[in-house]
Amino acid sequence: MKKKISFWDLVFMNVSALFGIRWIAKSTAESFGLGLGAIPTWIAFAFIFFVPGALICAELASTYPSDGGLYQWVKEAYGEKYGFLVSWLNWTAKIFWYSSFLTFLAVNISYVMGRQSLADNKIFVLLTSLVLFWVLSLISTKGMSFAKIFTNLGALGSTVPAILLIGMAFITVVVLKKEPSASTYTLATLTPKLNVNSLVAISGIMFGLSGAEITSNFITEIDNPSKNFPKAIITAAAIVSSLYVLGSIAITMILSPDKITSSKGILDALNTVSISLGMGSWFIRLVSFGISLSVIGTIILYIASPIKMLFGSVRKGVFPEKLTTVNEHNIPVRAVILQAIIVSLILLITTLLPSVDTIYNVLLTMTALTSLFPYALLFASYIKLRKERPNEKREYSMAKNNRTCIYVATIVLSITVIGIVLSAAPVMSTLKENIIYEIEMIGGGFIIILVGLKIWNRFVKRTGFKEIRNMNN
Repeated sequence: MKKKISFWDLVFMNVSALFGIRWIAKSTAESFGLGLGAIPTWIAFAFIFFVPGALICAELASTYPSDGGLYQWVKEAYGEKYGFLVSWLNWTAKIFWYSSFLTFLAVNISYVMGRQSLADNKIFVLLTSLVLFWVLSLISTKGMSFAKIFTNLGALGSTVPAILLIGMAFITVVVLKKEPSASTYTLATLTPKLNVNSLVAISGIMFGLSGAEITSNFITEIDNPSKNFPKAIITAAAIVSSLYVLGSIAITMILSPDKITSSKGILDALNTVSISLGMGSWFIRLVSFGISLSVIGTIILYIASPIKMLFGSVRKGVFPEKLTTVNEHNIPVRAVILQAIIVSLILLITTLLPSVDTIYNVLLTMTALTSLFPYALLFASYIKLRKERPNEKREYSMAKNNRTCIYVATIVLSITVIGIVLSAAPVMSTLKENIIYEIEMIGGGFIIILVGLKIWNRFVKRTGFKEIRNMNN
């Protein structure tokens, strides 16, 4: 009998999917973030976006248990066409996400090797990213019952360095007073600045708090899913929210926001505090190794889930059969290989950008924009299902009152739409650069949507498919 994913396995998987230690530096960097304003922003969005969004995913997963995840939920509300579209948008968003995350992984590996100068070497970052993504893609084809080994280690590899950062910053600055705080926390300094960069950074924070739907794609592999999935989501949400807020305070105690960089900020802060406490270079190498494990675990989880949803769950015939054929672990292997080829091309193209940090920031911004589209469809679907199926049996409910559920979901949907708009705000220094930037950001998003619709319409025309839906469930 195949071993099921237990409650704590699921908690670790969710923490691995939801918590990204890199977002602490990204959000607090003054050059491309919110500075000290990130601290109250993390708190606010944990309550108005993260927690209700996670509870919505928990309710949908327990009500419509299948490995389809987002696809199944949107399909229930709007039919197969939009179920396919949300799967398409989710997958294409992850294409850019892989590339940015691999860049972050390569930077950490340079610290593990004790060769920190390699973190700024674009060729090293490129080659390391390519090799690792291909290896991790092959591992993901073995299914999550096997890959959970890496996601469990990944959760520890991400949370332990964050806890160390929080603890060591407190000991150094507050207890031992070896160093003064690099930042002054007042109402004025904590208030987010309303400029273009900070508005774009808010969409990044929303992306940092997204991902609660990922593990729902393995609902059939989970032990007692109707009970364990919602419970694991809530547990993980509490852990992740606390780490983001306390981590942001800790890093700004060690480094002022103008000294924090997106790609290396966490490692620079840990290196600074370890020197203050008299630790050797071994410490930063060990922590870098842990962060690398967390990135590896998360990448494996994110490789398998969107692929499984798009190529393994949508109606047969939308894609060529060779891309949808699954192995004994229910993973479409050829689709995984196709994805690895596409990500490799993106990595090669972005190497033309001037620096590693620039590459990282550009990829993160593109990720934040495209990744929020599926959530808009997700929350709209939840509202529609709640309105049209108020009496449907739900193993878990976000709230007892149907009207309350709809009201909360409407707020979350509105915030998501605002995040999409903010992520496309012009951030370049000249009008010409902003025009090019907007064409890339907004035009790229529309092209992705149009390509998805074109694929579906071609399938309908070729097969004569007509969807018959029954909403009286």
